[in-house]
Amino acid sequence: MLELLLLVVGCYVLAALSVHLAFRIRNKKGQAGKHYVLVANENQQNIEWVIRSLFDFSRRMGKDVRLTIVDRGVTEETKAIVERMARGGHKVKLHGKADGPLKESKDGKRSHRNEVDATQLMWLLQAEGIVSQADHAVLVDLQNPSDLSKMPF
Repeated sequence: MLELLLLVVGCYVLAALSVHLAFRIRNKKGQAGKHYVLVANENQQNIEWVIRSLFDFSRRMGKDVRLTIVDRGVTEETKAIVERMARGGHKVKLHGKADGPLKESKDGKRSHRNEVDATQLMWLLQAEGIVSQADHAVLVDLQNPSDLSKMPF
């Protein structure tokens, strides 16, 4: 009877050790996270909702998500939201005012149809060390409704 009890306890210990070992091996590989770059301007009322939804998705899915908000004239309220989120432990930061606005289309909305601006912005962020090739950066212009489809939620 004692041998059977020791066999059951031994199997339990072996299973627990294998789970811990698999967890450590998985963490050493490092998960490829995503880096979202949001282009925001002064009339962005729902930026807090976007930020909270992105980090909520990150927490639920167990994915590493970093966020950089490119300042195209954001309000003081937006800056306060970003600082509060950063103090809360989220990987979010506000990048200084970018050079020049994106090109405007006929209807007055900013657009990524002129790919030179989006590409230049990504190259600028890579040159400054904010975004790296391994980050899998996703550029989202919050003024362009079609760009919101790039968000994971």
